[in-house]
Amino acid sequence: MIQVDDNPMPWNEGMTVASLLAQVEDAKFCSVVRLNGRLVSSPKFDQTLVPDNAVIQLWLKVLGSSESGLYWIKL
Repeated sequence: MIQVDDNPMPWNEGMTVASLLAQVEDAKFCSVVRLNGRLVSSPKFDQTLVPDNAVIQLWLKVLGSSESGLYWIKL
């Protein structure tokens, strides 16, 4: 079992961030996830394995006017 934005979801062997997001409603605009405290960006979704008991937070990248030019908001 894993936690995705505080919601329990079943885990399976070989699960990647990409395969997980395919099961989550409204995740198509997710550009970054926090996987057990570590940020993973979309280019690495296909190769990043999700371990059992993982805690995942979904984040959306938004352009803005900060010094870095980017804001991250939690989905």
